[in-house]
Amino acid sequence: MKLIQFKTLTPLGEAKRIGILLENKILDLYSSYVTYLVQETRETKPYEMADLRISNNMLSFLDGGEYSMEAAQKTEEYFQNLMNQNEGLVGPKKENLVFTQDKATIIEPITYPRYIVDFMTFEKHYRQSLEKLTDYSLWKRYPIGYKKNPNSIIGPTDPIIFPKMITKWLDFEVEFGVVIGKKGKDIEEGEAKKYIAGFTAFNDISARDIEIPEILLRLGPFKSKDFDCAGPLGPCIVTPDEIGDPHSLKMELRVNGQVMQQGNTRDMTWSVHQLVAYTSKDQTLLPGTLLFSGNPGRLEDKTIQRKERLKIGDIVEAEIEKIGKLRNEITEKKELLR
Repeated sequence: MKLIQFKTLTPLGEAKRIGILLENKILDLYSSYVTYLVQETRETKPYEMADLRISNNMLSFLDGGEYSMEAAQKTEEYFQNLMNQNEGLVGPKKENLVFTQDKATIIEPITYPRYIVDFMTFEKHYRQSLEKLTDYSLWKRYPIGYKKNPNSIIGPTDPIIFPKMITKWLDFEVEFGVVIGKKGKDIEEGEAKKYIAGFTAFNDISARDIEIPEILLRLGPFKSKDFDCAGPLGPCIVTPDEIGDPHSLKMELRVNGQVMQQGNTRDMTWSVHQLVAYTSKDQTLLPGTLLFSGNPGRLEDKTIQRKERLKIGDIVEAEIEKIGKLRNEITEKKELLR
């Protein structure tokens, strides 16, 4: 499944809901589950059952664990055969079940995630950024990471507001994201996959002129990564069954169409299961926790390396195979409406 959050207009105003991307259309998960219960199982209290299984907030949905995920899977399977009946496909109370993407806006798949850790798992990235400052053998021993502000997360097409108060050197990093879907502590590597709800894409927007002194002073990153709009996320959470091998996915980042980063998750020094296990040592992980891979490094061909910094008007696209694309414009707009 490709789970999303989306906004759409209703007679009562704008509503935020969760859904499933199915054949390039958006299936409203709550209303579609109600319809499945009525039509397929003859449930006598479908709305009450849906209230227990399907929330219109992704964090609450993940809190529902296997019951919520099973309800979503059954809904997807049922409607896969009905999508060609998009015209007039409505719920028991005439609810609209299917939206085309021009009638809804896909937003961040998780709003205000509970906890974020961003790792440095790619050796190429280490070689290009920290090799001269640290001991390589020490880096190989620990999957180092930093904590990122959950409030910095924005959607796959939201504008990135240039943080003029803190930086003149704005930069990018395409990253692979792991979404925790089950509470756990001291998780064994071999058991880690049971705690993963899915995978997503991330662009770690960074203020390099602040990050450098923060790292040198051994307490960063902080402000260089935690400003508003510093975390484009999405466009969806893809469940493990649809991803297959999470360690064989192409990654790419483009600025105004020019490729700046390319990589593959197979080059991660630590697997996603090792990252889950390491993070959970003596620490309880909750559903809605995000773990990011770090970026795969920059292209080494000097003829196409970008020397200038991100500026107002630039379009940054971060894309991961089987997940999708983030496309965000750098803007000076003062406030992002969430």
